[in-house]
Amino acid sequence: MAPPIVKRFAISFQQNYWLGFLTMVAGCGVSGLIALQPPPPPPAPTYSASGGLTFTEPPPAFTTTGNELQAQGRGISLNKGTLLSGRVFQRALARLEKNGVRLSEREIIRMRDRTLDINIPEGGQSGNIALQYTDRESPTRATLILEVFMEEMVENSRWLNTSELRSRIDALSKRLAQVKDELTEAENRFYRYVSQQGSDLLAIQDGSLFSGITSSQQRQRELALALQSVDGQINNLTNQLGLTPEQAYASVALSADPILGQLRGQILGIERQLERLQLDLRPEHPNIERLLKEKQVNENLFKQRAEELIGARNLAEIPLDQIRQDSSLDPSRQQLASQLLTLETRRAGLINQLNSVIATEQQLREQYEKFPDKQLQQAKLVQEVEFQRIVYQNILTALVDAQAAEAETVGSLSVAVPANYRPSPPPQPQEKNEVLIIAAGAGVGLVAGLGIILLLALIDDRLHTPQEIRDALVDREVPVLGQLPFIYSSLYREDLSPVLLDADAGDLSFYERFRSNLRRLGSDISKVVMITSVSNEEGKSATAYNLAIASAQAGKRTLLVETDLRSPSKAQWLEVNPDPNNNLEPLRFYDNRTDAVVLVPAVANLYLLPSPGPQRQAAAIMESSELQLVLKDARGRYDMVIIDSPSLSRCNDALLLESLTDGLVLVTRPGVTRSSLLNEAIDQLSDAEVPVLGAVVNGIEDLVAPTVDVPETNDNGNGNGNGNGSADITDIPILNENPI
Repeated sequence: MAPPIVKRFAISFQQNYWLGFLTMVAGCGVSGLIALQPPPPPPAPTYSASGGLTFTEPPPAFTTTGNELQAQGRGISLNKGTLLSGRVFQRALARLEKNGVRLSEREIIRMRDRTLDINIPEGGQSGNIALQYTDRESPTRATLILEVFMEEMVENSRWLNTSELRSRIDALSKRLAQVKDELTEAENRFYRYVSQQGSDLLAIQDGSLFSGITSSQQRQRELALALQSVDGQINNLTNQLGLTPEQAYASVALSADPILGQLRGQILGIERQLERLQLDLRPEHPNIERLLKEKQVNENLFKQRAEELIGARNLAEIPLDQIRQDSSLDPSRQQLASQLLTLETRRAGLINQLNSVIATEQQLREQYEKFPDKQLQQAKLVQEVEFQRIVYQNILTALVDAQAAEAETVGSLSVAVPANYRPSPPPQPQEKNEVLIIAAGAGVGLVAGLGIILLLALIDDRLHTPQEIRDALVDREVPVLGQLPFIYSSLYREDLSPVLLDADAGDLSFYERFRSNLRRLGSDISKVVMITSVSNEEGKSATAYNLAIASAQAGKRTLLVETDLRSPSKAQWLEVNPDPNNNLEPLRFYDNRTDAVVLVPAVANLYLLPSPGPQRQAAAIMESSELQLVLKDARGRYDMVIIDSPSLSRCNDALLLESLTDGLVLVTRPGVTRSSLLNEAIDQLSDAEVPVLGAVVNGIEDLVAPTVDVPETNDNGNGNGNGNGSADITDIPILNENPI
């Protein structure tokens, strides 16, 4: 058996052979055009000039910088990029233009890449540097160009050493100026630090800071003694008066107010009247109630006045009797309360002085503790100044050495071999083999065409053979219930009926075998079956119709339900003409069950529930109670119900009626079914827990009908066939023509 890739390549070759043929023809055409091209003319003669440079021994140098720069210039001259620098090109082109030789941009580019060859010795310290230039016009021109470039290379070596030295002098000069500025900045930082912190450092060094700390401590002791004396006087007056300083302030303020005194007298007079009247009158007497109201008014006025004097916050929690008592101080107690307030004020002043002296002492102590850090900072600034002075001196010494070495610098190269012309053999014309070119083009076109066909076979995810479909279904654990033949009219002629109405049709035996495999699953499992497919053009509807015909011819009372409400009815396949007005009111059509189901005249025991399509709101009709009642009632009235539903890639109508069925059957077709869509559909059905009874492979060409009839299996699994693949007619119950 051939591998699957070979089969796919063969199928792709049958479908796309013209593409491979066109690719091969294109390859032959291109190679033919190349072969018919005239041979290229022989290349123009070239003229080569050669010369050589050598290293010169520099004179002895008396400075360190001079020796370093001479060695550096010798190493730089060994680089081809340095020998052919932009300065060399500019000066050489200017000299050649003065001599009447002008180089184009293309010649300059070729000179950098190929025509000017420079061979530098590996050692780099001895031997000659060989140069060669190839020109296409004349030997004199080639010799002149090479001679000018060699002289400019020698001059560039001398200029390079000098420029290197000058650039170093410039760099040292710039660096010296920077270091000088850094030294000045370091000195300024030191001077600023000394000017800012010098007094503190001097105060520590001459002992004035210690005397300040001692004076602060002595002043704290004096203030503490004075504060103790004032506290003693305050405690004595507090004990005599029985009032705190805050209470004494409130009492003095309240006792000195004449309005409060007048209100207090009025309240006292009202209380005396109440005491006299309460001896003779009852509490409900009008006079007593009037006096109580006057007392309440005077007390409110008394409290409001007290709040105006000393504030509402201080009186919020003090009862009225306490306020009256505090506002009735005699003159002697008022004098003592005033002394208490004076002492309290003095005490607050002493506390502020003590806190100020303590803060001053703390500042002095912090200055004393920072003395080591300040000394260390001063030492760092001194070291920084010394370091900058050393750097400045070193750079100044290097600059003087570089300036002295400027007069010692010389070039590193000289001309060893002058430029001269060297003749070269004339070029030979090129030959080509036309037959070989055409054959190579045909071979490349053939390989490219086969490669394109193979690429199309690899990227095509369609399952081209029945074996590939069966393998894909087996991998997903979906049983294969049957293989169905290729029916021309069902796949290519929409105007012809794809159903097998002839009872003697040989292809009907495959659908009978499909039905038998369904029945083997169990009568309760496969009574209401939904037929669907992954995509269109897989023969789903033809499979459902032919399965219904096979079931009816087997003596089973069969109902075929068209649920593709998005397309017109296919009832004409069964020679049934439904009412064209059914699509106007589809819900009323399904509600009238007696008229909805139609008996198929060409096939006994076969009934059809045509689709009232096309409908815009197909999903709403599918979920309606009218259609669901029809399907529920059909389960009890028919032996087998086959539902023809739309494909899964088109819509989800099949899943809306899935709960009313025993499961669904997937219809596949070689060359149409795609593995990606098939796996995706099976995954979605598995995730939704939709029972998949199995699948069939439809549209198989050259499928031969079996010659031996297989006995039919009844619902309980026992064979009672009559030898023609159909059930005994006596087992079929007698039903009315229109059961619903």
